[in-house]
Amino acid sequence: MLALASIATQTVAPLWPLDSAIAVNPLSGFEDQPFETAMVEAAALFGARPTLSLTEWRQMLADGRIDPVMLRKVAVRALGGLDEAFAPLGPDLNAYNMLMARLTELDADDTPSVRRTLPPTLAVLARWLAAFLDRTAGSRLPHRERGLYACLASALRHDPALRRASDATGASWLALAPADPVDMLLLAAQRDSIAPERLLAWLRTLVVALPGWASHLRWRSEHAGPLASSGAPATMVDLMALVALVQGTARRALQAVADKPASDTVKAALLAHFGLDAGTAAHFSETANARFARVAGLSFAQLGLICQEAAEASYLAPLAPQLQAASARLTAPQASLRPDAQAVFCIDVRSEPMRRALEAQGQFETLGYAGFFGLPIALNPACAAPTRNQLPVLLSPAHVVPEQATQGREAEAGALLARHAALDDAQAMLDTTKSGATGFATAEATGPVAAVAMLARTLAPRLTAGLRKRLIGERGHVLTPVASNDHDHADHHSGDAIGLEQRVAYARGMFTLTGLAPTTARLVALVGHGGCTTNNAYAASLDCGACGGHPGGPNARLMASILNDPQVREGLAVQGIALPDDTWFIAAQHDTTQDDVQIFDRQLVPVSHADDLARFEQALGLAGAQCREERAVRLGRTADDLLTGAAHWGEVRPEWGLSGNAAFIVGPRALTRTLDLGGNAFLHSYDWKQDGDGSALTGIMTAPMIVAQWINCQYLFSSIDNAVFGAGDKVTQNVVGGFGVVQGSGGDLCVGLPRQSLFRDDGSLYHTPRRLVVIVEAPLQRVEDIVLRHDAVGRLVENGWVNLVVIDPWKHKAHNWVRGEWVARPC
Repeated sequence: MLALASIATQTVAPLWPLDSAIAVNPLSGFEDQPFETAMVEAAALFGARPTLSLTEWRQMLADGRIDPVMLRKVAVRALGGLDEAFAPLGPDLNAYNMLMARLTELDADDTPSVRRTLPPTLAVLARWLAAFLDRTAGSRLPHRERGLYACLASALRHDPALRRASDATGASWLALAPADPVDMLLLAAQRDSIAPERLLAWLRTLVVALPGWASHLRWRSEHAGPLASSGAPATMVDLMALVALVQGTARRALQAVADKPASDTVKAALLAHFGLDAGTAAHFSETANARFARVAGLSFAQLGLICQEAAEASYLAPLAPQLQAASARLTAPQASLRPDAQAVFCIDVRSEPMRRALEAQGQFETLGYAGFFGLPIALNPACAAPTRNQLPVLLSPAHVVPEQATQGREAEAGALLARHAALDDAQAMLDTTKSGATGFATAEATGPVAAVAMLARTLAPRLTAGLRKRLIGERGHVLTPVASNDHDHADHHSGDAIGLEQRVAYARGMFTLTGLAPTTARLVALVGHGGCTTNNAYAASLDCGACGGHPGGPNARLMASILNDPQVREGLAVQGIALPDDTWFIAAQHDTTQDDVQIFDRQLVPVSHADDLARFEQALGLAGAQCREERAVRLGRTADDLLTGAAHWGEVRPEWGLSGNAAFIVGPRALTRTLDLGGNAFLHSYDWKQDGDGSALTGIMTAPMIVAQWINCQYLFSSIDNAVFGAGDKVTQNVVGGFGVVQGSGGDLCVGLPRQSLFRDDGSLYHTPRRLVVIVEAPLQRVEDIVLRHDAVGRLVENGWVNLVVIDPWKHKAHNWVRGEWVARPC
């Protein structure tokens, strides 16, 4: 039973808390299946719809997001090719015409995305789960130390709401509940007469009964570390046993959205659409009838997948020729002028507009690199905050880096930390008075002050935010991460705690993975990114979708200090990377909500580079203004209003985040520099000529590419069924336990993105649901070797979770990899 329960656990993806949000594929447990099979099976299991309604797909066709030519091509391919599609069924009638009628003209399913109402028994359990797992409660649930099952099984026996929701035998069932969760599962399986071969499927239904809470428990068990469970242990087996316990009091199965229309009804509608009577099909040949039945028997999921594939092809069709032409141009001699400055941005899609705008300001070169800059670190803040990992969850930190006063600003740092400590103490005091009789007294005392603060935040949000920043101070300017590890914080100024050999390796990795030439500019900026919002439960998800919602500024600062270290440069030179003596690295952070780039540690910049920095900052300012104008159009607002939205506590959509993401492009910047990619592409710099053994490309495809696929699938499925795989409307959400959100006053945890991250105010989709297209400029054989050698990559490509396109750097032709055959087909 325990082994099967462990497998059933994989049905849901881990759900990180709000303060360390990670984008994940909600169907990651189905990636061993073909995409088209997984989406149908998962929809049935979770009670979701498997695709957008045809009405929504048709709206995208009308909006121009689906090219009619691409839709026709995909429809022909779905029918088995030209011969099958256009073989006559009757006079002027063929399978192609019938399929196009179903896709674009016949009455369509219009199944809305609706959050399922929990049965009363599960609603009761959800309330107790929230109480058990609450990280912010003033008073803790008794007996949490006994574990989730033991604690809640006892509480549920006495819950009056559960007793009211139970059937006649419910009270007896509760009274007989075993003390051990495994025994509870065995008893429930026996009661339900579950055959051994059906045990796994049954356990999966227990997991998805409350998929949000199950996802959070999976994170807690597998990723959170021992501190998260200290004093309140909880396992997925505990949750399954509790679900089985409450379901045994009154049963109600989760129903999937209907996917398959009645074939006879569709046949009649098709014949009527073409002006034929119902008896016409009787005169079809046997072969024609089989083709007719095939078209009429297509499910909504199959029709939706045709539309989705057309949307994907519509994105790639105009892009591939432009990339082919750019690849051909790369063979011509390239100008070797030294750029005025270089900037290494995170591969995040929101960096693309800023990079494009910066390059338009002069001789500036930009590159794309994973935003943690290859540093496997955890940051130990200079305050009471817990240590946080500053790297993708696929990796583990090798160093704990303390945050300490910036050189020359020790006094400022001490004052800032004192102010933060006072604020933390005041907040802690307020939190302790939120419950019980003292809560009323606190409200009476603080009410007038809170009213003034509320008015200020509402009427003058930018002014209020500016005043708060000036009064409290900005951590990023007076505190900095220092190269030190877990055991030796005393000698941090020497930089030896992260050994010289390791520092050289981390520095070399940036050149290897991006193809950055050693002949760097005088000024090179390492630009992390983060967001800036107020009163936003999803603030962390706007910072970084890979690194736990933590901004990349600290990593950029640490990497800049490493690259400015003379010993590191000597080590790089020995390995063939001799940097110019006049190159200076600076750190910065791109605020994607305000389109502003903040420079760190400017006091360390040599006087000789002051003019370079001034010119670079001026260019950044102009680029930011251009980006704000561009993004304001997409949000239907003014550029100035975007700055207000970042500071306003009532703003539900401060930015679009990564909505619209469609491609992960691996190649030199020259491949995409002339293109406006609309902020929809992850751009990772790579030069195949500098990667003789393919190790750099392997690193890119086994880490950043997979993270990009997680992000893409989170947006994809949150769009398809926002009620089940997303989080619904922000306006009706409430934060629970300090780690998640629920719709209304309780129920299951929301697992994905809110509607405001995907839908416009009129309810239409801003994000186009499509799978990630991965475009790599590299020799075909090199890419094939990586896909076949690494299961994590091969599974995604072979099962169609990503669309892989490889640009041959010799013939400059873009090739799709055909699933199941491993044949490269020209696009």
